Amino acid sequence: MDPNAPGAGSRMRPWWGMVLYLVVGAVWVAAGDGLLGFLVADARQIERWQTAKGWLYVLLTGVLAWWLLSRMRAAERARAALAQERRQIAHFAPVGVAHVEPGSLRFVDANERLCGWLGLPLAALQHSRFGDLVRPDDRSRAEQQLQCLLAGEIDHYQVEGLCLGAGSAAPLPVLCTVSLVPAHADAGAQLLCVLQDLGEVDAARAELLRSENILRLALDGSGSGLWDWDLRVRRSTHSQGLVRLLRYQGQELPSGENLLRRLHPEDYRRVHHAVQQAIATGEPFVETARLLRYDGSYCWFEARGLCHRGAQGRPERFSGILTDLTASRALEEHQRLAATVVDNTQEGVVVADARGRILSINPAVTRILGYGEEEVLGQNPRMFQSGRHDKAFYVAMWGAVLNKGHWRGEIWNKRKNGEIFPERMSLSAVRDTDGQVTHYVCMFSDISQERAQHQRLEFLSHRDSLTGLPNRAWFVEQLAEAMGQALAHGEQMAVLLLNLDRFKDVNDSYGHAVGDEVLRHTAQQVRQSLRPGDLMGRMAGDEIAVLARDLRHKDGAAAVARHLINAAGEAWTTPDGIEVMAGVSVGISMFPEHARDAEQLLQGAHSAVYGAKARGRSAYCFFDESMIQAARERLEMEARLRTALAQGQLLLHYQPQVNVATGRIEGAEALVRWQDPEEGLISPARFISVAETSGLIGPLGRWVMHEACRQAQLWRTDGLPALRMAVNVSPRQFHLDDIAACAAQALAASGLPAHCLELELTESALAERPEEMRQVLQRLRVQGVRIAVDDFGTGYSSLVHLKRFPIDVLKIDQGFIRDIPASADDMAISATIIAMGHSLGLSVLAEGVETQEQLAFLRERGCDSYQGYLCSRPVPAEQFAQLLRAQGAAQQAA
Repeated sequence: MDPNAPGAGSRMRPWWGMVLYLVVGAVWVAAGDGLLGFLVADARQIERWQTAKGWLYVLLTGVLAWWLLSRMRAAERARAALAQERRQIAHFAPVGVAHVEPGSLRFVDANERLCGWLGLPLAALQHSRFGDLVRPDDRSRAEQQLQCLLAGEIDHYQVEGLCLGAGSAAPLPVLCTVSLVPAHADAGAQLLCVLQDLGEVDAARAELLRSENILRLALDGSGSGLWDWDLRVRRSTHSQGLVRLLRYQGQELPSGENLLRRLHPEDYRRVHHAVQQAIATGEPFVETARLLRYDGSYCWFEARGLCHRGAQGRPERFSGILTDLTASRALEEHQRLAATVVDNTQEGVVVADARGRILSINPAVTRILGYGEEEVLGQNPRMFQSGRHDKAFYVAMWGAVLNKGHWRGEIWNKRKNGEIFPERMSLSAVRDTDGQVTHYVCMFSDISQERAQHQRLEFLSHRDSLTGLPNRAWFVEQLAEAMGQALAHGEQMAVLLLNLDRFKDVNDSYGHAVGDEVLRHTAQQVRQSLRPGDLMGRMAGDEIAVLARDLRHKDGAAAVARHLINAAGEAWTTPDGIEVMAGVSVGISMFPEHARDAEQLLQGAHSAVYGAKARGRSAYCFFDESMIQAARERLEMEARLRTALAQGQLLLHYQPQVNVATGRIEGAEALVRWQDPEEGLISPARFISVAETSGLIGPLGRWVMHEACRQAQLWRTDGLPALRMAVNVSPRQFHLDDIAACAAQALAASGLPAHCLELELTESALAERPEEMRQVLQRLRVQGVRIAVDDFGTGYSSLVHLKRFPIDVLKIDQGFIRDIPASADDMAISATIIAMGHSLGLSVLAEGVETQEQLAFLRERGCDSYQGYLCSRPVPAEQFAQLLRAQGAAQQAA
C-alpha cells in the first residue's frame, strides 16, 4: 500500500491491530504448546522449547514492530514533502488557488497569487464568499455547474469570466476550474478552485490576431496567396489573396476546391509527385507550374510549402504560399528572347558604359572582328579604328550621338588580323530618367561582301559573266554613242555578228563546260585581233558582236571579217590534249548604208548570219534587204500556221502505195496540206520548214498522226480493204515529242491495229542521235508499229545503222527513179538498194514512179511496192476511198 496515497493510513483501525496481535499471540501459544506436547515427552525439554518459543515470538514481533514503525515514519516524511510541494505549487504557481466550503462557499484557504489578484489579505478573504467574486450575469451558470459537481454528475467544470476584486481593482478575466475534494479524517469535503489569469492569454490572442492581420496584409501586398491543407480531415483553406489570384468572383473558393485539379495537364504529374515527396520526406516543396484560373486562362505560379507533423511524427498539415509569376515570366521571356536575338543576330552588338569602356559583346562581334570577349572587355572601341577617318569625322559622329541620341552611317574599321573592312553602323546613347547617359550601344554589320556583290552586280549590268565582254545592253549603248559620233564626222562603220559554227555539236559531244571554254577562247582570240578603237560585246548564246570603226568601204569590213574568222578558227586544246575548233560565221551590217539605229544595225547583222551559214562554215555575208523580207515572211507564215492549227484549216491527202507484183493498193502515205481561206491549198514545202524552226512541228505532227489513224480505221469500218497507213515523222519532232507515246495515243484513240501504222524516218534522223533513236524505235517495235526509212540513198547510208535499228521498209528516193531507164547509174543504184534491202530481210518501196518503163524495171529487179503519179497523185480521203472501191469492183469482175 502506498503510504502517500490519500487515506493510506486509515485503511486499518488501531484497535483492529491490537485484536489481530492478541489473536496471533494466542494462536502462537496454543498451537506451540500443543505441538510440543505431541512431539516432546520430557518435561524439561518441553520447558526449554517453550522458553525458546517465547523468545522467538518476541523476536518476530519486534522485527514486525520495527518494520511497521519504519513504514509509518517514511509515510510521514512523504506526507510532509507532499504538503510542502503543494504549498510551493500554490505559492509559486501562476494561477490562483482557493479551497472553498461546498455549502457556504466561504473561502477556507487561498494562495498569495489569488489574494494579490483580489487585493485582500487571507484573513479578510476567509470572511468572504466565493460567489462574491463572480459577476451577477455569470452566477446562474456557475451555480448550475456546481450542483452537477456536488451531485457527482461531473468530476469538474470550467467557467471563463471576470473575477471581481475588492475596492477599485479592475475585474480580472480568468478561467476557473472547480473540482470537489472528498472529506477525509482530518478535514471535510472542499471545493478546489484554480483560477487562471486570461489577461496575458487575451493579450497573446490580440497579438496573434494582429500578427495574422499583418501577415495577411503582407501576403496581399506581395500578390501571393496562402493555402493550408488539413491532411487529417482532407480539407483546405485559402487566403483572400489566393482567391484574387485565381480571379474567383466570390469571397471564398468553393468547398472542397483542390488546387491540384486546376493544374495544367502537362504539369500535373510532376507537381503531384513533388507534393507526395514533400509530405513523405518533410522536405520543402518548391515548384513552378500553370494553374487554370476561373476566367479560363492559365497563368504561371510558384508554390512554396512545407508539411507539418504531429507529436507522433505523422503528417497533419500541408501549407504554403502561391506567388503569381505571370508578369515576371513574361518579362523573363521577353529578356530571354531579346538576349537570344542579340546572341544570334548577324549584326555585331557592343555595349559600353558612359566612359566608353566595353561591357559586353555578342558572338557576332567575335565572328566579324576576330576578337574574343576577354580581349575587348574593359577596352575602348578606339581599338577597332582603321585610320581611314580623320578627327572631324569622329567629332561629327559623337556630336550626333550626344545631340540626337544616335548616329547611323558607314564606317571603316579594322579586324584583329589587321584587315580593314567597311561597316554599316548604328550608335545610340542610353539615358536614365534624369537624362544622363549611362550606356552606349553600337550595332554594326560587315558590308564587305555586300559591296563586293554590288560591284559584281555593277559589273554584270555592263559585262557578260562568262567572257567579260560588254553585254548586249552596254554594247548597244556604246554602239549608239559611236553611231552618233560617226554621223557627225561622216564616218563609215560596220557591225559584224560572229556566230559560232557547230557550237551545239561541241556542247552535245563534250558538255557545256567545254562549250563555255570554247566560247571564252574564241572571245579571247577575237579580242586580241581587234583594231584600236573597235568595240566588242557578247549578244547572247554563241553570238559575239564587233563594231569596226573608221572604214572607207565594204572591202574594209570584209577584210576585218576574214581576219576575225582566221583568229576564231584557232583550235582550243582541252586538258586531255583534244583539240576542239568551232569556227565562226559572220554577218555584216554597214552604217549608215544599212541602218541608222543600233538595234536595226544589229538585226541586219543577225539576218546576214543566216546568209553566211547558207554559204558554209567560216564564211561571211553582207546584209541585204531581201533577208529582212524573208525573215518577215517566215514570221508571218508562222503566225498564220498557228491560226491554221487552231481553226482546223489543215487536211490530209493520201497517195496509194501499190504492190508491184499484184498491182493492188496495199498502203497509203498521209501527206499534210493547208487549205488557206485566202490562198487556197498551200504545199507543205512552204510551211513544213517554218513549223520545224518555230517548234510548231510538234503539235502539227501529233495532229497528222491522230488524223491518219482515224481515217484508216474509218475506211476499215466502212468495209474497204485493209491497208497500211504511212506517216512521215520530222527529225525535229523526235526531239520535241515522245513519238512512241504519241503513236500509242493515236492508235488507242482511233482503234486502228498497230501493224497498220507505218512511221517514215529519214536517214539523217537515224544518224543524228543513233542511241536515242534506237531506243524509241525499239519501243515502237514492241507496240507493233512498222518503221520505214524514207529517201534512202540520199543521206549517210550505213549498213551498221540498218542492222542496229528495227526497220521494216526501205524507200528508194524518187531522185534515183526519175531518170530510169535513161540513166544507167540510177538503175544500178536502185537495183543495189533493192538487193541490199532483200538481203537484210526488208521490204523495198520505190517513190516517184511515173512511167510503165520504170515500173517494168522495178518488177524485173523484184521491188516489192511503189508509189507515184503512175498510180495516182495524193488525193483527199473521199477520192482515195473511191480508188479502193474501184479496185475491189475490178477484182470482183475478174
